[in-house]
Amino acid sequence: MRLRAHLAGIASLVLALTLAGCSFQRTPLVLDQTLRAEDIDEVLVLPVIDARPSPFEQVQVARNVGDAMVRFLRERGYFTLAADSYRQRPSGPLDLHVASPEQLLPLAPEDAKFFILVQVERLEPGVDGTGQTYDARLSAVMVDRPRGRVVWRDVATASSTLTGMLTVFSRGSRQYEAAVNASRALVETLPDKPRVSAKH
Repeated sequence: MRLRAHLAGIASLVLALTLAGCSFQRTPLVLDQTLRAEDIDEVLVLPVIDARPSPFEQVQVARNVGDAMVRFLRERGYFTLAADSYRQRPSGPLDLHVASPEQLLPLAPEDAKFFILVQVERLEPGVDGTGQTYDARLSAVMVDRPRGRVVWRDVATASSTLTGMLTVFSRGSRQYEAAVNASRALVETLPDKPRVSAKH
């Protein structure tokens, strides 16, 4: 009887942990509760800032992240455009964890109602020490320009998962995948955009 009760207890614990894992959903650092995704007609993604200590390695990572952000935002239903330049170029990396609207508003065109700024904070070999995986860390903000407020702020870290021959011949693919995975993780914490159903 004791063994049966012990096994039942273990089974209950495993089930609880499984359910907890399935229900886990990452939440952003900041999300304005008055923000409604259906009110966001268009999102402008500004050029990505590369704030890594060694930006001369994997020099295409900022472009990769920018392309990924646009793609994932569109997949979420947001009408998204990519900016080729800033209205006023930042003098250097920004601390997007705390950056204020006053710091961010000069960067975007005056006609951009909502804009997103993303920064690459880290892209380096994973902690396994084998060099087979890479970790990427990104930070981002969304600004409502007409109201002069940050409506969403988040940080995401993700790793590459590529294995096999592809990683042997294409080391850069691991770095790219880590950056893309972190971009996807960022976008997932934005409000769901209602899908417009086609009228028959």
